[in-house]
Amino acid sequence: MKNARREWPLWPAIWSAILWCAQAGAADGARTAYAIPAQSLNNALIKFAADSKLELVFSADMVRGIRVGGLEGSMPAEQALAALLKDTGLDYRFLDGDTVTLIRRVEAESTATPPDPATLAPVTVLGQRAGGDGADTGRALPAEEPQSYRAVHAVTATRTATPVKQIPQSIQTLKRSLIDDQQNITVSEALQNVSAVVPRHVLYTPVVEGTLIRGFRAEQLLDGFTQYYNPGDRESMVNLERIEVLKGSNAVLYGGGSGSPVGGVVNLISKLPKAEAFAEAGYRMGSHAFHQPYFDWNRPLHDNVLFRVTGEYTASGSHVDNVATQRFNINPTLVFTNHDTTTLTLQSKISRWEQPDYQGLPATGAIAGDFRVRPETFIGPADISESRSNADSVWGSLDHTINAVWSLNLKARYAYSEFDQKVQSLFGSDGFVADLPLMPPSGWALTNAELFQRQEEYSVLGNALAKFEIGPSENTLLFGADYSQLNDEGFINADLGPYGLGVGAVDLMAPEFSVAYGNPDASINSPSVRNTTYGGYAQLQSSFYKRFHQLCSLRLGGLEIDFQDKTSGAEAKTQTLKPLPRIGGVFDVTDQVSLFAGYSEGMRGQPFVNFSGAPRPELSRQIEAGLKFDFSGRLSGQMAVYRIERSNVAVTDARDPGLRSIAAGQQRSHGFETDLIWQPNEKIGVLANYAHTWAEFTDDLAGVAAGNRLAMVPEDSGRLWVNYRFQQPELKGWSMGVGVYLRSGAYLSNNNIFKTGGYHSFDTAIAYESQRFKLAATVKNFTDEDYFQPYGYFAGRVAPAGGVSVFVTTMVKF
Repeated sequence: MKNARREWPLWPAIWSAILWCAQAGAADGARTAYAIPAQSLNNALIKFAADSKLELVFSADMVRGIRVGGLEGSMPAEQALAALLKDTGLDYRFLDGDTVTLIRRVEAESTATPPDPATLAPVTVLGQRAGGDGADTGRALPAEEPQSYRAVHAVTATRTATPVKQIPQSIQTLKRSLIDDQQNITVSEALQNVSAVVPRHVLYTPVVEGTLIRGFRAEQLLDGFTQYYNPGDRESMVNLERIEVLKGSNAVLYGGGSGSPVGGVVNLISKLPKAEAFAEAGYRMGSHAFHQPYFDWNRPLHDNVLFRVTGEYTASGSHVDNVATQRFNINPTLVFTNHDTTTLTLQSKISRWEQPDYQGLPATGAIAGDFRVRPETFIGPADISESRSNADSVWGSLDHTINAVWSLNLKARYAYSEFDQKVQSLFGSDGFVADLPLMPPSGWALTNAELFQRQEEYSVLGNALAKFEIGPSENTLLFGADYSQLNDEGFINADLGPYGLGVGAVDLMAPEFSVAYGNPDASINSPSVRNTTYGGYAQLQSSFYKRFHQLCSLRLGGLEIDFQDKTSGAEAKTQTLKPLPRIGGVFDVTDQVSLFAGYSEGMRGQPFVNFSGAPRPELSRQIEAGLKFDFSGRLSGQMAVYRIERSNVAVTDARDPGLRSIAAGQQRSHGFETDLIWQPNEKIGVLANYAHTWAEFTDDLAGVAAGNRLAMVPEDSGRLWVNYRFQQPELKGWSMGVGVYLRSGAYLSNNNIFKTGGYHSFDTAIAYESQRFKLAATVKNFTDEDYFQPYGYFAGRVAPAGGVSVFVTTMVKF
């Protein structure tokens, strides 16, 4: 039976109120528009002085050899200068209303008396730009307003630091300022701030990357490298500087793992070492025995050697019986740099996760049927073995500036991961989907099952970047190539009992799990897959008369799939070489509003699928159009419409006796999205988004009718968050925020038999922060809404809402 979908008639009123408030907002304090590229600190300060019409007094020796990221945006002069000096070890003081002097940060903290500028062998900067001591490579993200939610640049769409308003594709950025204001605990929680993203449920064992974007599977990247199954401590926030979400097909730049993404990519961008020494330690505790100590330690080992390490340990119970999670990660990073032309960055991540495997609840008994199972019920014996997921990786990046035009980047990674998932699974009349009982009205069979996988990956990539001007055009040309080999092997074993009817049974009206879990030894399949992806690409970004921005790129992409199944003896190999284009343009109608349109393609492998024939790669095509807007850095965002065609999807081959798969399915997704940020002044921050997504089958090869909706994808979803920073002297340092997340219902499986209801969930946060200390508290689902979410276990099931949860964080900086 299908549940009625909850409608939201208030959405037009909410958006009208937001836009009216945006137009009515007034700025506090004089602001200046800055566009300072990454360069030496000396030259950046000269440009700053000219833009802000201030006189700067400083010693040339004090700034020699220091490079800074760029600065772009509209902000007060003090905020801009603080952003430029953030990681330099320097600070500033006003000598009068128009004159500023630089001092070392130690001096700033030890005395309130301005130093005598004559003792610094001063140079008075009048705003004239001098020659630099190194070219801007165009890859590093410029410094931006630290407390702003608005991101001016992004790197995920082009592998260069490109202004968001010049990218002809949807991309959203979650900056650390937003993550900290909301006190996000997991990556999945943070992703609710981006329209059309359905993150994987946090209780799901890290054995597959289940994030959906625009209705289709997405890839999670770590600093540009594909995470593939995304095992280990996938939810940690401790080492993240920002999250960039690129929507839709993109085969040009991302070919590792199993190939390019179909729905989009979630790129986690790591924290990097800074020139200034600091340390931070914190402890978060909360509902369901949640404990999470963490640290962030940054120490320059030498003027040219920087080191930083972060780490986090999490131990937590759950609102579900018997589910307790332990996870940790540690992330050391070492940077060698001459602060001019060459930087070598070495990074590593070690992460572990373990928890009893949570399989959710069947639709019958949770949202349908004549009885109700207790929402907190854990399926399986209480002493079932822990499931585990591990991931270790090391990667490096070498950046070298050749001259004012050319620069090079080389990257490489080695990664090893494995996971072992143990479950006493329900088995119903619909098989392992188990949304329907095997013995109505409330009886299911039980089977012991185990999934084990081991992956080893080698990836290398490199590119050359040129920045130059020809006549009225400014150009960025990128040439690159990459190679990735992923070896993936494992098994699925199951114990169906002596007569094939299970090892036991359970009546969910009064559930008892009296049969102990035992490791099964009967193999269902034991696949071994080698995905090899490689290719070369060229990309040209051009801006004409600073008004029209075009992006043209082409990849000649190769994909080899070598599949073997030790159980059935099946073998299959395929090799595909295909040109994959991306093209788009942005036209600035005014300085505030731009129109964009783009076309892109994708090609990816077929992981962990037992094929009856050659495993052809999956293909996708996307067309997208919309507008982007930015009104003086206060009201910014985008609106977009899109259409994605997905082909060669793995579906069951009904003609095959073993019911193996063929790559033949067809699917389509289309919809409308909008993402908005409004910050009229330094006190108020507002984020809002809305998505309408229609994802469906366009043939009947998957065993369901053409026109059926794809599972897990809500038709409508949205997020609203409002944050306020108190500016009154007696409340300085305090902030508070409140938000709501809304989703319409979604089908549990592709047969569209069961559908969850729509729901909303409120959260709120309050924090006090000084220079050295922070105390924060957050309440999730503070109105205690009762609802179920689609869970996606064996293509079905649901998970209950967590109820009211409270978390408190204490943090100290050294």
